[in-house]
Amino acid sequence: MTSAVLEFSNAHRIPTAPSVTDWLDSQARVVDIWIDRLVAQGGDVGLIAVLDQHAAFLREALERSSDRV
Repeated sequence: MTSAVLEFSNAHRIPTAPSVTDWLDSQARVVDIWIDRLVAQGGDVGLIAVLDQHAAFLREALERSSDRV
């Protein structure tokens, strides 16, 4: 499955609320903790890969939201 990122002009961007960046940060940390646990326990490689992709998505979203604060 692929997803597209929509780009909007800078003139219409509204600063991201700190609560959104806090939420993204906490979600990325939680996913990283689960990845570490699954790796340590010899968890399913496919699940670890999907979680790794999700963590990367959350970090990118966090980076994008931090750029707008």
